Amino acid sequence: MDPNRDVLWALLGDAYRGSALKQTDRAEKQKRLDEAVTDYNKAIDIKKKALDADPNKKPEEVQRLAGYYNNLADADAKTGKVDDAVKAYIQAAQLNPQGAAGYYFNAGAVLTNAGKADDANAEFDKAIAADPTRAEAYYQKGVNLMAKATLQGDKTIPAPGTIEAFQKYLDLAPNGPNAQNAKDLMASLGASVQTTYGTKKKTTK
Repeated sequence: MDPNRDVLWALLGDAYRGSALKQTDRAEKQKRLDEAVTDYNKAIDIKKKALDADPNKKPEEVQRLAGYYNNLADADAKTGKVDDAVKAYIQAAQLNPQGAAGYYFNAGAVLTNAGKADDANAEFDKAIAADPTRAEAYYQKGVNLMAKATLQGDKTIPAPGTIEAFQKYLDLAPNGPNAQNAKDLMASLGASVQTTYGTKKKTTK
């Protein structure tokens, strides 16, 4: 009835993407994810044309377009299209700087799952630059750096920045979901684990 409304295509993409995760048949799951990608791309094309033609484009409409790219990236990632997913996340970050940390983190997560640790850490660094308080980005960066540790005799030598990444995570999220893991990993590297993360020293009078 109205094929030129971007929001309808985006919602249809959401429906296909959401239902795909409930499918036990791999072929049906893939089919629905492919449909989601197609629908998100239609929503993006329509929205981009509308924004290009609007000299007074509203920030919230640009953010909506960023959301479409984010959802497209998620669908791409679930179909194994890692490069396409990362490109879409980066596009979302460029359109919506306020949400850039989340988009870059998502890109890093996709690359980590694909075994591309160096590329993933580049995205985690972008997430940290956009939001220095994003604890999880430090933790995931540290985990990726663990693979670069070397052995000197019976001593494990961590890659530069590994311990610092875990320390920063613990400083920001002393009771976070990965706090114990961070402490255990630091201990395995021979680093001393602080016990007062997140607390301020009392001044003596």
